Order: sequence, then structure tokens, then C-alpha cells
Amino acid sequence: MTCAVAALLLRADVLPAQGPTRIISVNPFLPLAGSFQGEFESRLRENLSVAVAASYLAPGDNDDDRFANADVKLRLYPSERALQGLGIAAGVGVGRQSTVNFVDCVGFSPCTYRRRSATSPTFSVEMQYQWLLGKQRNTAVTVGGGARRYFLLEDSPTGFDQFNDYMPTLRLTIGYAFR
Repeated sequence: MTCAVAALLLRADVLPAQGPTRIISVNPFLPLAGSFQGEFESRLRENLSVAVAASYLAPGDNDDDRFANADVKLRLYPSERALQGLGIAAGVGVGRQSTVNFVDCVGFSPCTYRRRSATSPTFSVEMQYQWLLGKQRNTAVTVGGGARRYFLLEDSPTGFDQFNDYMPTLRLTIGYAFR
């Protein structure tokens, strides 16, 4: 699968010279909260691109749930201006969720907690709008949202029923567009 993705990313080199063909972008605000969201997108055709994305979300303190995801997305641009305007994507990937379970809180002893994790394949859909700004159209600003489905084994005795099957996704990224 990695060879196929690499071939798709390199395919953008044979497209006509009409502006940027690749974008690397990140959410500039999430690192302030100890989280991350980033993406590399490459144009395949005038209406199609492929993207490789990663995210890590750790809201709140160490006792909260955490989510880590890596996806490969195929994105359709109905206006036939890949990397600009409205984009609709479907993606597959892998996700990891972890949560803290209450274990024991007896008498005067301090309560003990244990973190549990589950890794599973994922499927995602999203809609976004992307602007290429500046004289050279090198600044990319993207907003969007969607949903991700985790394919967990719910009948497993390891407590997968404590994890989310569906999660909403939001995107606000700023990036650099280039050839």
C-alpha cells in the first residue's frame, strides 16, 4: 500500500504547471494544548488529490481520553481546481484510543487508575474548504469537519466497549503550498 501511495504522490509531477501541486499544513493552535493535527496533500488530477494526515488529541489532564490517528485520504474537488475550494474526502487509516479506568479506591489508601488502549482500523469522511492566498498562492488556509468510525472488536474481553465507535472531526489548518 505504501508503494501505491508513493506512486500517487509522485504522479503530481506530470501535471501541467498551474500553481501549487502540494500542501503541507498543521493546526497552529493545538500544540498549545499538547495536541497535534497535520496533513500532506498532493494533487493527482485537476479534481482529485491524495492526502496523508496524522493527529493526536489529548484534551485536559492525564486522566482524560486520548486519540491518535493516521489516515490516507482521497479528496474530490467538484470545482475541478484541486487544492482549492470545496473538497470532499474519504479516508482509511489506523486509530488508537486510550482511556483511564477506575480500578480501586478502598479505605484511606489513594485511588489507583489504569490506562487502557485499543488500536483499530478507521474510516473517515470529511468536507472542507481550502483557500490558497497570496501573490504566489503559497499560503493555504483550511476549515472543515467530518466523522471517523473506529472498527473495534466490541466482544473482546479487554474492555473495548469503553471506547468510542464514532468521533466527529474538525479541521483548521494553515500551511505552505508548493510545486
